Amino acid sequence: MIYLVDNTIDGEGVSPREIRDTLERLRPDEPVVVEHYKNVSLRRVRELSPSHIILSGQSHPWSIYTPESLAGVFEVIHEAAQPILGICGGHQQIALSYGSTLGIMNRVAPGEGYEGAVKLRGFYDVETNGEGIFANLPGRVTVWQSHFEEVKELPRDFEITASSETCRIEAMKHTSRPLFSVQFHPELFDEERPQGRSILENFLNL
Repeated sequence: MIYLVDNTIDGEGVSPREIRDTLERLRPDEPVVVEHYKNVSLRRVRELSPSHIILSGQSHPWSIYTPESLAGVFEVIHEAAQPILGICGGHQQIALSYGSTLGIMNRVAPGEGYEGAVKLRGFYDVETNGEGIFANLPGRVTVWQSHFEEVKELPRDFEITASSETCRIEAMKHTSRPLFSVQFHPELFDEERPQGRSILENFLNL
């Protein structure tokens, strides 16, 4: 069973829905349990005993999420034994849990949060280290991007595993735990650009 954390404010947002749909295509015989981030805890993970944990993207800037509401997910990120993959906002969430900083990639007009910020959206090339979730893939992969913010500082005990011209920390992994994250969306791929599928399958095979 795969445990998918829905990080959207209202629940059942676009990111968790798209991740769930792709997981159900890749693993039709493996159930996907989706749970809102406010209900996530290490105790809950131990009750469910999933094989893998995935953290979805979010619907609003992380700055409006309260520390209390994220405490359970942060506990899971730091303590769960299962392989964990953070996708887009989930990548940023892992960085935040380890004390790193986020920031708008580019702002073209005054505003708060995402207002006035440029959203990177579309297929872009990313350079990978060819290891872990990028094993057996070319050094350059094409993946779907959709984000305003990026991780500005690599957390302690992490290493960068993918970068691009627009984002230095496109992907990272913990140096001693099965904890991975990607700024892009591997669940969104097509026949011409199938590498996202391979990244997810590599993770699910851990």
